Amino acid sequence: MKRRTIAVAVLAASLMSAPLLCVAQAKAPDMGAMQQQMKKMQAQMEGVRKAKDPKERQKLMNEHMQAMQETMKQMRGMGGGMMMGGGMGMGADQRSQMMENRMDMMQMMMEQMMQHDQMQQHPAGH
Repeated sequence: MKRRTIAVAVLAASLMSAPLLCVAQAKAPDMGAMQQQMKKMQAQMEGVRKAKDPKERQKLMNEHMQAMQETMKQMRGMGGGMMMGGGMGMGADQRSQMMENRMDMMQMMMEQMMQHDQMQQHPAGH
């Protein structure tokens, strides 16, 4: 439990610090690819919820965690450049939409981290 709490804190810190890491990045990420990645992660979580075998569930949770880490790397380009002077070719509406998308993704990932924690505390069949 304590380890998961720390993992959630690290995830939140990395997502919140992403703008500071991307000061020079001006290129907008591929939103279509990001949305596909988010759908993949949602499907992975559905598989975790349906898994009956504890080993299979753990395997799926590990795969989901890896996908979340990959998504966080992609998300580092979704805010820092815009907030620190990048994204110069974007209009205000486009920047606003990109930030809204980023926040939605961060919220979904935090919710999935909480689901990971709950599944670790209450494995299927218990």
